[in-house]
Amino acid sequence: MSEKTISITLKVWRQKNDKATGNFETYKMDSVSTASSFLEMLDLLNEQLIEDDLEPIAFDHDCREGICGMCSLVINGIPHGRNALQTTCQLHMRSFQDGETITIEPYRS
Repeated sequence: MSEKTISITLKVWRQKNDKATGNFETYKMDSVSTASSFLEMLDLLNEQLIEDDLEPIAFDHDCREGICGMCSLVINGIPHGRNALQTTCQLHMRSFQDGETITIEPYRS
């Protein structure tokens, strides 16, 4: 059985530090496995960015088992994404549609 993949567009909030003005940067990804977790997808994006000599995306991730909650991201305006009672590391790419645009932001105080 072949693995299902999707193509997505990511709009990621990037900000150098707390004094810098931030902005959204757009990244396109093809052939993203729907079996991968959201954080695994971000790892793949970071590998591409590093290969292209660009700054990787910084994000917290400690246990990746849904226990610690360090993987706090706001995904499409919802903390941890669209699935209630789930941390970001438990979110899988099968929750997204082919061609979807996904907006990723940090929690803000």
